[in-house]
Amino acid sequence: MSETFNAKSLRRLTAWAVGPCIPGWTVLLTLYGLERLTGEEALISAVALFLLMAILVFTRLADFERLTRHAEALFENPDSPSPVITSSATAQRLMTALNALKKLWADRRDEAQSLARSRQDILDTLPDPLLLLDRQRRVVGANAAALDLLEREPGSAGRQVVGRDLAGVIRDPKVLDAADTALKQTKRSEAQFSVAAPVERTFLALLVPLAAAGSDGTALMLALQEQTERLKMDRMRADFVANASHELRTPLASVLGFIETLRGPARDDDEAREKFLDIMLKQANRMTRLIDDLLSLSRIELREHNRPTESVDIGSVIRTTVELLETQARERKATVRIEAPADLPRVMGDPSELAQVITNLTANAMKYGGERGPVEIIAQRVESRPPAMAGLGPCLRISVHDYGEGIGKEHIPRLTERFYRVDTARSRELGGTGLGLAIVKHITNRHRGVLSIESELGKGSTFSVYLPISPL
Repeated sequence: MSETFNAKSLRRLTAWAVGPCIPGWTVLLTLYGLERLTGEEALISAVALFLLMAILVFTRLADFERLTRHAEALFENPDSPSPVITSSATAQRLMTALNALKKLWADRRDEAQSLARSRQDILDTLPDPLLLLDRQRRVVGANAAALDLLEREPGSAGRQVVGRDLAGVIRDPKVLDAADTALKQTKRSEAQFSVAAPVERTFLALLVPLAAAGSDGTALMLALQEQTERLKMDRMRADFVANASHELRTPLASVLGFIETLRGPARDDDEAREKFLDIMLKQANRMTRLIDDLLSLSRIELREHNRPTESVDIGSVIRTTVELLETQARERKATVRIEAPADLPRVMGDPSELAQVITNLTANAMKYGGERGPVEIIAQRVESRPPAMAGLGPCLRISVHDYGEGIGKEHIPRLTERFYRVDTARSRELGGTGLGLAIVKHITNRHRGVLSIESELGKGSTFSVYLPISPL
């Protein structure tokens, strides 16, 4: 294309050749009219004049046409190859200057791209989500933490952040009002908001106007500082004190009562002493289990908003956990049967927490139905997720089934509440703390899974945990 001309260029060069010929043709036409030249002489002279001018244009001005087309091509492709200039020294000088200018543009472009990459690298290293907005409240930039929060979290797959209005990214009126205030009044503002799914998280949005707009129109910086852990810590302190004081009051009163009895009327009664000491030991063990479960639940709730990232062989976790429960199974005269194929897909999770889920569900099944039939643990891949589970595609289901007395339908919605018991007396007699299923629910939530409970009186219960399959 650099050595050939298109139709537009040929027409332009022809016009350049014809234009300078017009005065000469006018003179020839005048001489012909005055009969100073014959018609043949005038025609030959006109053609000769045009040929001379065409030679001049196509050998000299053609180089300028190449330069013009090259300059136009640079708008579409800055790396467009330079044409070969052969005839005009002036055109060669222009070509040299244009190449120098093109190199300068390329250097400036590379420098700008390098600065943009450096800025993005710096933003991506920040742990807090950060958005950059223009004066129209449109997102023009986001760091990796913001993309992880707003794009890649289950339930928002494929949702783009950059290029959208802030209202389409954070749907909270308080944040939008704070952004409008910061843009209009050019002063810092803030707002607290919560994200409900897949687990509740609370953020403080800090909006800081920028003194000078960036090349992309950046006028406002929005930083999201997570408050979830701090708020949960405050709430857990209050909950722990309230729960511990309420649940520990009864066993502690029993222990104090037996101590007073042993120091008084039963001081010399060996049979009563042995009996009371045995009861005191059970109550002390119950308080220990209660405190352990409360601490475990507090730790899980504190990390619930952080999704585990480790790829776990869930089949191995199930088998190892059941082996550790063999002693408890023998004491309760229960058998545990595992059905897990060898090609079971891996899941994203925390092995110790998933083991706690299996432990709690299996221990409950042995307590309330182990003597009436085997406890069955079935792990399998299912192609469709339950409606309550975020995302699409297959998932892994772990079901723990017992053949116990079953649970009334009116109790099922409340089973995962703290300290909720269908039969309080029996639960305490069997050593339950009322926190096992609450722990299972919060671990499942942290893994972005779902807990499902099915039960029928007289036929047993099935507790199923659905977990996302690991992409690794």
